[in-house]
Amino acid sequence: MENSSRFFSNPDCSYFPCHKGSSNDRESFNCLFCYCPLYSRIPCPGNPTYIKKDDGRIVKRCTDCNFPHKPENYDRIMSLLKGKSLTDEVFQEYHHGGEFVSSLMHEKPAEEVCYDFSVNTNPLGLPDGVKNAVQNSIEQLERYPDQNCTALRKKIAEKIENDNLFVHNEQISPENIIIGNGASELISLIVQAVSPKNALVVAPTFSGYERALKICYSKIHYHLLKEENDFTLDSTIFSSIENAAADMVFLCSPNNPTGKMPDFELLKKLVSFCEERCIFLFVDECFIGFTEKENLSDVQFVSENPHLIVLNAFTKVYSMAGIRLGYAFSSNQGLLAKVNFLRPEWNVSSLAQLSGLAALNENAYLHETCSLISRERDYLNKKLKTLGFTVYPSEANFILFKADSKDFTESFNKKLIEQGILLRNCGNFVGLTGDFFRTAIKNHEENEKLIEALADSLGKSFSLL
Repeated sequence: MENSSRFFSNPDCSYFPCHKGSSNDRESFNCLFCYCPLYSRIPCPGNPTYIKKDDGRIVKRCTDCNFPHKPENYDRIMSLLKGKSLTDEVFQEYHHGGEFVSSLMHEKPAEEVCYDFSVNTNPLGLPDGVKNAVQNSIEQLERYPDQNCTALRKKIAEKIENDNLFVHNEQISPENIIIGNGASELISLIVQAVSPKNALVVAPTFSGYERALKICYSKIHYHLLKEENDFTLDSTIFSSIENAAADMVFLCSPNNPTGKMPDFELLKKLVSFCEERCIFLFVDECFIGFTEKENLSDVQFVSENPHLIVLNAFTKVYSMAGIRLGYAFSSNQGLLAKVNFLRPEWNVSSLAQLSGLAALNENAYLHETCSLISRERDYLNKKLKTLGFTVYPSEANFILFKADSKDFTESFNKKLIEQGILLRNCGNFVGLTGDFFRTAIKNHEENEKLIEALADSLGKSFSLL
């Protein structure tokens, strides 16, 4: 019998026919599978599966992909076919914070002050203790760093124990900690080590998980958080995991870009649910230090749940983005051994290790940080609402808000850039559209500058707010 899916045509597409098939007959024109215009693109923006053949080749199977079926994807497909390379598209999709729009600032005079609200690092800047550690580390840079980061792993475990952070009095062993050259390296290494066939990503969220999964040819499923529910994680996550047949689940706590923390009791159930089914649960807690809720960290469940992985980093809370230092917790020694095998030699510099050791002593700095973020978050929430934006509840050092005017959003970034303001448009987050924006929380003077610029863009008077 002839394969019923051999030919498929979509003459209702405004671009039809967008490429030449084996026949000019419209009834035998194939828009999908072998004739999909994106078939040769790697990585593909659709959702194909990848199969490893006996001879070692990786081949792409598009049978289950519905990306070209959807009319909302036609413009994107055609933009790729008209010369925009997928490499460029991927670069833009995964571009971080203000880097994507910062090039537009180059036309401004160098003496003008720019305020970057697109990157969520600590507004207090680098702690003094870390500055001193960097300045005093020059002579040590002549020697190779400790590959095992022994002192730093021990210090992290001791800090957790001494600060008595957890609701459940759980012991953390240095053997359950792995250090990386930033959180992004650890995400990539851990995904490579697990090599999930089906991964479920709670979205909208940080795109780094998706990037790592695509590199490993994992099939990506999404559990979309609902706007009408303030992007709150609820019990529907369990059915999403089952429907996806997921062997790895990703979530961020508090989530980026929504700022919401999952309910602690729900997280406990999720940990048990995944452990019972041998599903790896990856929880990103890189922003939990801004919340004053570190006692609700999933780290306290690591020892008894070998399928739980918890990520953190010095990047955001200690404003150490340029130093590159992240760490993860897992009691799965087989997984940790594989990650250690995959990571490059001496991936964490001596300077980074010394900086991390110094940062862990900055208790007063952390207290001041949480106090500042809480105070300024309340200020920005109030002012953004006064300006007419829809503001979503956040527990992190950033706020997600939405504009209700299409005309406003189309000229939004341009107007702000003219005033020296960089803001994160969230249109490339899965589950969000271009009328969503994320702003970092800065010090009060900078936050006032943001509100003033937004008011000006809306034609309102800042003095009346």
